[in-house]
Order: sequence, then C-alpha cells, then structure tokens
Amino acid sequence: MDPDRLPLTVDKVDTQVRSEEIELPVDAQPATYPERGLKAYSVVLACWLGFICDFGLLNSIGAIESYAAEHILVNNTSTEISWIFSIYCFLTFGGNIISGFVFDKYGTKILSVVGSILIVGGLFATANCVTLWQFVMAFGICCGTGCALLMSPGVNSIGHFFNKRRGLAMGIAMSGASIGGVAWPLVCRSLYGKIGFAWTIRVLAFIFAALLSAMCFLIDDRRREFALKDVEKSDEQRSTSPLKDIIDFGMLKNVSYDLLVAALFLNEFSLVLTFTYVPSYALNQGFTQSISLIALTVLNGAGIPGRYLPSHLSDRVGDFNMICITSLGMTISIFIIWVPFGKHLGAFMAFNVMYGFFCAGTLALTPLCTSAVSEPKNYGKAYGTAYFFAAFGNLICLPIGMAITSTKGGYQAMAAFCGATCALATIFFTIARVKFGGFKMVSI
Repeated sequence: MDPDRLPLTVDKVDTQVRSEEIELPVDAQPATYPERGLKAYSVVLACWLGFICDFGLLNSIGAIESYAAEHILVNNTSTEISWIFSIYCFLTFGGNIISGFVFDKYGTKILSVVGSILIVGGLFATANCVTLWQFVMAFGICCGTGCALLMSPGVNSIGHFFNKRRGLAMGIAMSGASIGGVAWPLVCRSLYGKIGFAWTIRVLAFIFAALLSAMCFLIDDRRREFALKDVEKSDEQRSTSPLKDIIDFGMLKNVSYDLLVAALFLNEFSLVLTFTYVPSYALNQGFTQSISLIALTVLNGAGIPGRYLPSHLSDRVGDFNMICITSLGMTISIFIIWVPFGKHLGAFMAFNVMYGFFCAGTLALTPLCTSAVSEPKNYGKAYGTAYFFAAFGNLICLPIGMAITSTKGGYQAMAAFCGATCALATIFFTIARVKFGGFKMVSI
C-alpha cells in the first residue's frame, strides 16, 4: 500500500481508483460520522464562535499594530515592534503541537476553557500596555498561547462529526474567522477616536468573553468513540514515547505530508505579512488611517465567501485540488494587482478583495488536507505537527518583511517578497497533490 495514500482518502477518488484493491489495517477501518443532528450542528456553531475570536483576532492584528506604532510605541523601530506580532503568530500556530496532543488525548473542553481565559486576560492586559516588553508579554505571549489552545478544538472537532460533508461544515465554521476579521477592525476604527486605545481593547475583551463562554458550552468531540476503535492495537503499535504523543515525526515519512508542510511554511510568509501590514502599507502610500482600517476590513470581508465556497467545492473537487487553485489565486492577485498598481486606491482595494477571498480559502482547506492524510484519532496531531514547522515561518516573516521595507524598494519590495513566497507555496501544493494522487484527473 502506498504510504502517501492513507485509507481516509479512498472515498475522494474516482470510480477507477475505487476499484483498486486496498488493504486497510485493523485500526484504520472507516469510522462512522453523524453528518447531521443537534450535537453536530452545535459543534459547528461553537467552532464558528471560536473562529470569530481566535482567527478573527489573528486577522485583525494589523489594526492593533498600526495604532500602536503610530501612537504608543513611537520610540521603537518598526522591526522591534514587529517582534510583538511575530511572537504572537509563532505561538498561535506553533502551539498547535501541544493543543493537538491535548485534543487527541483529553478532548476539547479543557483547551477551550483555558484558551478562552488566556485570550480574554491577555486583551485586558494589552489595554494597559505602554512599553514594548509589556506588549510582548500581554499580547504576544498571553493572547498567542490562548489562540493556540483554541485553534485545535476549532479545526479538529468538526472532523469528529462530519466526513462526506466535512468541507461544507468547515467552510461554514471558518466564515467566523472572516466575520471577526471584519468586525474587530471596524470596532477599533469606531472607538479609537472616541474612548482611546485602552478602553477599545477592553471592549473587545468583554465581547470575546461573551462569545467564548458560549463556545465553551457548546463545543464537544467524539474522542472516546474513536479511542474504542484503537483498543485492538497490539502493544508494539502503541506509542511509549511522550514526545511521539505530542509530535509524530513518523508522519514525515509520508512525502505528500512533507510537501504540504513546506507549502504551509511558505504560505505563512505571505498571509501573515499581508494581514499584518496592509494598514501600514496604506499609510505609507498616503492613505488615511480610516482608509487603512477599511482596507483590512475589506481584506477580511472577502474571506467570508472565501472560507465557504472553496471548502464546499472541495467536497466534490477535492481538498488538494482546491488548495492548489486558491494558492494560485493568491499569487496572481499579488503580482497582477498589488505590486504594479498598489499605489492606486481602487487597485489596492481590488487586491484586498481578491487576495482576501483566495487566502481565506487556503486557510479553510488546510485542516481538510491534513486530516485527509491522517486517521480521525490523530487529526489534532496531524494539524499540530504541520503547524509546528510552519510556525517558524511566522516567527521570522514579520522582522524580515520590516527589514525589506527599510531598503530602497520599501513596501513595494515587501509586496513582491510576499508574491515570491506565495508562488513557491503554490508549487509545493501542486507537487504534494501530484505525489498524493498522481496525474489522474480525480477528486483528491
């Protein structure tokens, strides 16, 4: 059996591939999924609420970065300020290696409660920050850790209740990320001038507290049911290493998975730089503070259909096929619109619409692709392991981006750098798809 074609992808290939004789190991027999019902729909709602706060905050850091750089951290360089958000992004995605293990081992409730407390507490602390190290501790470390703990329940719980309709369910839940990305910059834009930075962030914290409380109440998983299917495993098959329970380096023997991880690493450069510095780019081009936050809102607003439509289509087209298309769309939007015409307001807004749509699709499809090459009981580990490596791109991309803006090319050079990393990511996504499913025109 080809190790790059795990059993869970059998139902996504065409009739010709279905007819191939594939031997399934005992512990990999297909699980049953509700696909509908109050509990399943409640989990989708819970994930949607969590994504509004978790990914919504991640998509809105540009609104915090631009204001802090202009009004609070005026004595710090742009590169120094970028480390606040680099650490935040690194912990948000890199922490999935821990939250994925906890999710698979202990379930979703404990992660949801602790993560919610850290995010809300971190925002209240951020409201009082006036120095660089305070922002690093409150927003970078506290909020970043909280987001990491919340991310695994959001991206993995749905996979316990949906299989054939997983793309649709994930797309609906993931739309919350773009809704949060639209709402929070608008809240900041409306309140900064009225009540100041501190109380604006406190208002966000109170809203987050209400939404995350509902999420913690509704979220659930089926880990106990999937664990029962693993009872028949022999002692030799069981993991005796605590490290292997957290990060499964054995997954790296799957070349398709390796290529997917490489693509995610490169993709993080593009999307983190764009979502963080779109407001700063707008200010650099002479646009107003209001326009800069509207641009971030448009970027996230385009992601609402972007998170739903590609995920919905992936149920028929295939997860890997679809992520190649969305990554290509991101690359085209950068090189055809942003780099040559970004100085013009109309073109800049058009870029935000196009990039926001395809970027959101790529993010929504990522957990579908990692789950396609793993078993239900290892969804958290597969996603966490992938982003453990991708998170190192988060850590270094913002300082690199700010260093590029200090060169003669300025922000236009940073935009071109985003395009280059996005193009490389598209190439790796495509190679991963070919390795995973060959050159056959099949849904995979």
